[in-house]
Order: sequence, then C-alpha cells, then structure tokens
Amino acid sequence: MDRNENYLLKNREMIDRELDSFFKMKLDECRDPVSRDMVARIRDFTMNGGKRVRPILTIAGYNLFRGFDERITKASISIELTQSYLLIHDDVMDQSETRRGKPSFHAGVRESIPEGTWDRKRLSENLAIVAGDLADSFANEAITRSGFGHKEILLATDLLAEIVEYTGYGQLLDINSAMDEEFGQKDLMRLHLWKTAKYTIEGPLMMGAVLSGSEKNLKPLSYYGYLLGLAFQLQDDILGLYGNEKTIGKSVKNDVNEGKKTLLMIKAMEYSPEYMPFINECLKNGDISDEDFEKLKDIVKSSGSYDYSINMMKKLAEKSKSYLELVDGESETKNFLKWFADYIITRQN
Repeated sequence: MDRNENYLLKNREMIDRELDSFFKMKLDECRDPVSRDMVARIRDFTMNGGKRVRPILTIAGYNLFRGFDERITKASISIELTQSYLLIHDDVMDQSETRRGKPSFHAGVRESIPEGTWDRKRLSENLAIVAGDLADSFANEAITRSGFGHKEILLATDLLAEIVEYTGYGQLLDINSAMDEEFGQKDLMRLHLWKTAKYTIEGPLMMGAVLSGSEKNLKPLSYYGYLLGLAFQLQDDILGLYGNEKTIGKSVKNDVNEGKKTLLMIKAMEYSPEYMPFINECLKNGDISDEDFEKLKDIVKSSGSYDYSINMMKKLAEKSKSYLELVDGESETKNFLKWFADYIITRQN
C-alpha cells in the first residue's frame, strides 16, 4: 500500500471510530424508544459502507496548513452526517429502493412497519424526512462539539450552511430538468457545481482549511475542488450507466428510470438527433426494458457521447491539479490531492 492509499485508509478508520463514538453519545441522550430506534437507524445508514471521501477531504484541507489534530477528525464527521441527511431525502424524492446495495432509508423503515398498517409507504417516507432533519442537526452539533475556537466554529458552520444551501439549489435544478425541454450542457454544469462539486469536494476542503485558521489565499484550492467535483459527477454518471451493479450498489437503470438528463444523454441527443425521440421516451418511461436499455447504451457510445464525457472528465481533473500547484500548502498533502484527482476518475464505485 502506497502513502496515499494509507492516508485514505488511516483517516477512514479514524472517521469511523469518531462516528461510532458520536452515535453512542446520541443514543445515550435518547429518552424514549421511538427516538432511540430512529437514531440507531441513522447510525446504521451512515455506517453502512461509504468511502468517507468528504470527511477525508476535510482533514486534507486542514492538513494543508496544520498537522494532525484530533479536533479535525471530530469536526470532519459533520460532512458525513450532512451526506446522510441529503441521501435520505434524495432517495425519498427519487423513490429509490436501494442505497449502497441495501434498502434505502425509507425502504428499510417501511419493511419494519407491520403489514396492514395504514399507508405504510407514506408513514415510512414521513419518518425518513424527519430522520434526515435529525442528521442535519447532528452535523452542526459535530462541529460545535469538536473543540475548536469560537471563530473557527462560526466560519465552519457558516460554510456548512452554504454547502447545504447550494446543494438545495442544485436539487431544484435537477428536479426541474425533467420538465425543461431546453435543459442543456450549461444548465447541467451549473447543477453539478451546486449539487455535487460544492458538497463533495470543494466544500469539505474549504471547511478543513477554515478550521485550520489559515489566512492564505484559498481561491486556488476552491477552484481545484469545483473542477474535480465536476469530474467526480461525470464519472458517477458513467458508472450509473455502464458500471457493475454489485460494485456500485444500485441498479444501473436507476438514472434512466429517474429521467436524469446526464451529459451522456444530452450529447447523445445532440450528436445523434435521429435518436432523440427514443432517448426522451427512455427517460420518461420510468421502467425501461432490458432491450431498450442495451440499445440506449449502444447509442451513447456510437454517437460519440461516451467519449466526449470521458475526455471532459479527464480535462477537468488535469485542470484541477494545475490549480493545486498554486496552493501554498504542505507538500505531502498536496501530493495526496493530486493522486486523489486521478483516483476520482478511475474509481469503479
């Protein structure tokens, strides 16, 4: 295992221990069985897999300017708890039944409600929405309990609020895209900047940097995060169509059945307009057949859309690394972030 892989593994283990400790504290604070059951479910959902990319990047953002400090591990779990909040709500909106190869949060709650109970579907979704709200509250609590000074905590919580705000704007664009016949590449890039890049790469890095107390120019780090965040989403979309279901933990038909206008779909319609009616029908179907799904995949590749997405992803990752060169930070952490840019666009889940 090389130095960069060890950095990932070491920090992931510390983050998992901190998450476990945090949830033990929250469970001890519960005063009734209903609350305790829901907190336990949030814990299980959060701890069930996940690469811990976001909290690792929070630690890396801190390590660029300061050495190891257990406070940053405590604070870093806030972004993982935020992810749980966003994923729980996202799965309700998308009506997704699986997450990371297991039932999504609301699907798991529904299974626990006795047969014959009035409107199990609605009840489980209502409970999931509340659980997401609780996870959001936990995220802020993780920062305030981390041990940093008031100034750093204020800056970090303000940034976390901004991350959630822009993720919300991105989600609005995502939902609206299904109704927008003119939705194109520029709209999609704005969506990805707000919904993915902000909370997956740029935001976590900047949280770590502000918690370090650094007063250096952080704009190059922000640009690195935004560009790599776009590349991250393009790889997600590619895996969502061509990935291995066991590896990605969900059906490869999900994005199509949810009607997502990914770059793969947008460019396929642009490059092969004769297939536009077929592609639009696939995106509106909601339950695409195996035969049509295979045909759609073939169209995306034969049209040149697949190659376009791959090339754009690689260019974004390379451009992100050029901005990293302008960051006045610790060299080993910068080397990790360069390696991470390549890791992001070659990962298989």
